[in-house]
Amino acid sequence: MGNSGASTSKPMVSDDAVLARLLHDQDEMRSKLKAAVGACKKVEILENEVRVLRKSHDDAVQEAETWKKEALRTGNKRSHIATSPASTLKMPPATTPRKSPSRERTNVDTMQLRQLHNLEVETLKELRLQELNRRREAEQENERMKEELAKRDADKRVTPKSSFREKLDEAEGNVGGSILRTEKGKKKPGAGNKVGKENDRESFIWEAKKEFRNLKKDDVMDICMKEGVKYTTLSETITEIISKRAERAFGKKAAVQDISDDVAGEPQNGGKDDGRDSATS
Repeated sequence: MGNSGASTSKPMVSDDAVLARLLHDQDEMRSKLKAAVGACKKVEILENEVRVLRKSHDDAVQEAETWKKEALRTGNKRSHIATSPASTLKMPPATTPRKSPSRERTNVDTMQLRQLHNLEVETLKELRLQELNRRREAEQENERMKEELAKRDADKRVTPKSSFREKLDEAEGNVGGSILRTEKGKKKPGAGNKVGKENDRESFIWEAKKEFRNLKKDDVMDICMKEGVKYTTLSETITEIISKRAERAFGKKAAVQDISDDVAGEPQNGGKDDGRDSATS
């Protein structure tokens, strides 16, 4: 027989371990949420930078277009050379003007801006995907914790068995088990006053009688074989079984009143029995 104190301390230790693990999981979820918030802030900063770069790019392109239109405009002194009609000087052949350094710089800046923009777009997509994954994991973890807490609350609300029922199951378990046996170990009855013990014994006997009312003759005969009781009549056999169980549970002989034939379900037709008699009429 195991110690009752050790059996009760194991669930408490298990509950503490589960609570510690839940708290640890909650801390991890909180850190993940903080990381997701930080990623959102980084995404907003990158979006602002992209907006500024786009505006700079548009301004540069607009400036280049304005310069090009101004250079190609008819009558511009920079694109044409005015000569007098009487002049006999020969002008050198027209040459292609050299590209402006500012225009070359604008083309280079445009390519760099395009590459930078593509890189930032890919980075933003990756950050958003990571944020969605973190959020999904956090939601799943939260649901799992809620289910575990609800399960623990449901386990705590289970009503324990009465002490008399436990004693009855323990008495049955000591003889190798019956159809009503439980897995709990036998507990010695506590030291109390004589009146309390008598009340417990009477309640124990009453519970046993109540259970035997639902048993048939075949079930009672099986119990007789397991507990070493000789079968005589149904009522006498039930009385003997209850007496032995009460003696094992309380450590002394219990005075059990005989069960009447109408309660035990003993056949009254001259001893004929079809093997299906129940313990109740």
